[in-house]
Amino acid sequence: MKKWVAAQLNKELAKRIVNMYQLPDFTALLLSIRGISEREQIERFLDSSGQLPDPFTMKDMDKAVQRIREAVRNYEKICIYGDYDCDGVTSTALLYSYLESVSANVIYYIPDRGAEGYGMNRQAIERLKEQDVQLIVTVDNGISAIDEIFYAGELGMDVVVTDHHTPQDILPKAIAVIDPHRLDDTSEFTDCCGAGLAMMLVIALEGDSFSVIDNYADLAALGTVADLVPLKGVNRTIVKAGMLRMNNTDRCGLAALIEQAQIDKVNAGSIGFRLAPRINAAGRLGSSYDALSLLLTEEDDEAQRLAELLSQVNAERQAIENRIYEDICRMLAEHPELTLDRVIVVSSPEWNAGVIGIVSSRITEKYGKPSILIAEGEDICKGSGRSISGFSLVDAIFACAEYLDKYGGHPMAAGLSLPKEKIDGFRRAINHYADQLDNMPLVTVKIDCKLNPGAIVTDMVHQLQAFEPFGYGNPKPVFSINHMKLERILPLAGGKHIKLVVAREQARLNFVKFSTTPEEFPYEEGCYLDFAVSLDINVYQQQEYLSFNIKDVRPSGFDTEKAMLELQTYEQYQKGIVSPKVIDYYPSREEFAALYRYLRQHPRQLYTIDSLLSAIGLPTLRAFKLLIILDIMQEMKLIRYQRSGDELSVQREEVKGKVDLESSVIYRKLKEVISHVGNHP
Repeated sequence: MKKWVAAQLNKELAKRIVNMYQLPDFTALLLSIRGISEREQIERFLDSSGQLPDPFTMKDMDKAVQRIREAVRNYEKICIYGDYDCDGVTSTALLYSYLESVSANVIYYIPDRGAEGYGMNRQAIERLKEQDVQLIVTVDNGISAIDEIFYAGELGMDVVVTDHHTPQDILPKAIAVIDPHRLDDTSEFTDCCGAGLAMMLVIALEGDSFSVIDNYADLAALGTVADLVPLKGVNRTIVKAGMLRMNNTDRCGLAALIEQAQIDKVNAGSIGFRLAPRINAAGRLGSSYDALSLLLTEEDDEAQRLAELLSQVNAERQAIENRIYEDICRMLAEHPELTLDRVIVVSSPEWNAGVIGIVSSRITEKYGKPSILIAEGEDICKGSGRSISGFSLVDAIFACAEYLDKYGGHPMAAGLSLPKEKIDGFRRAINHYADQLDNMPLVTVKIDCKLNPGAIVTDMVHQLQAFEPFGYGNPKPVFSINHMKLERILPLAGGKHIKLVVAREQARLNFVKFSTTPEEFPYEEGCYLDFAVSLDINVYQQQEYLSFNIKDVRPSGFDTEKAMLELQTYEQYQKGIVSPKVIDYYPSREEFAALYRYLRQHPRQLYTIDSLLSAIGLPTLRAFKLLIILDIMQEMKLIRYQRSGDELSVQREEVKGKVDLESSVIYRKLKEVISHVGNHP
């Protein structure tokens, strides 16, 4: 279940945009919804000229350019010190390619993820000194390397920092520190990633933005999309320009990777889901130098070999990720008490630390709550976590610092390391922190606007192209289409996906839900549903057809927010934390009978809380009561059931004779608790 949050609709503002700027109605409506309503905002958002702000507005850019030009002129050895993720690899490739093109004496260095970890380290600096490096230029790292940069200076090496991470209270003692998050930086580059900043540095060095965009925007766009920075302002310009060049790239390594990923036309989605994971997989499981070599090679055969290698490593990463995900789902099924926690924390010595962050995203999506996965080592265990909007994971982790050796991150994602013997204490501590909240934030689906199913035409989808590239900070529009009768559920692709035939009045539409089998879809033909969808166009035999991709679905008129809050109350109750609201949740015999009767008459592989409640249709039967009744039925051996988030797997048992509810321990305990709460207002 997810809470649907509809954007504020201002039809008068949309009409004003239509009249003032001669834009189509649907385009104007979406611009107003996205808060893009002033002339300068609209012109900049829709601009395709590729104009970028002056890079010298960034603090220390002039110092960086002066020192790098001096090193190039004097043929001093320069080292580009990068990072092993896609942003770091593309940043390194971009700056190295440029410096090599101007005949600089340049090398590169990327630390090993497992052996060295993120950022600069003393051993690497010493190795660079042994290679007679005189200038280190960091990309996508360096802002927190206070001691390491000081050490490099002691060894006689200068350092120029380019980074986009948040600085500490003091800046490193470098020749130049380029970071738009410096308190004294007032430039427009705050949202740029490492690759974007590397390109702005090259523009400053070259003095010509258009030639640099033409040569390097593809690399900058790849890093920008991969690093999940907002696709607004400067980033939007970089990615739009980069996608154009990727679709006609003369960079043989990138062309080979696009072919391996089976991409017909590059867009932000294919970068984020097909190209970037292959680059990242090299750093997670293999060597990031393979990915860097792919982006730098000028040999077609070498490009083909490396593209195939990265695809193989990515397939291995996917297999490992799926094994870990299935392992965690089994673990949580065997220990359901862990799913009652507001922050799911699980660990294993069998997990690869390089991919647990990706799996954490899937667990958080499935269970609708923050998760932290910990890969246990012999001495030190490494963890990675993902959160939900409204719950700052990094603040929660900071509150548990006494259990941790290292930790960091931001509200939606964080990493940590800790001794094995402190894992249980950390799990209790972070959940104690979360339990202080009255309610956890609810997972949401943001709806741009509601559409009339009979008024949707292909031209509306064509108008959406003006809003591309879509991604973080500029999501693809999601529309609600409500009160649709579900007429047919049809399997697609051998049952891997489903097509739903839905209708309202004269409109009859086909919706697609990916990665869901007919058996896993919890709603029955004939019911009425609300859909959150994105719009696309499919072309068949030169004819365009509307395509609707389901993002979420709920029973028409169902109060999802209330059900989600009641689910939290139920989970807290099971942990012994009793809310005064529990007084309203005493189940009646009528509700017991209605649920049991429905389960008997409608056996399914999978139910959801909302599908059961809406199908049974008793106004008094709500989420808390539903789960308590299922618990009692299981205790009385009427059923066996498992819950994963809001998904329910239920199997009926053969029963002889009548069942006495008063013999249920769960039933009697709830009765006592409600009596106690009622006597203590």
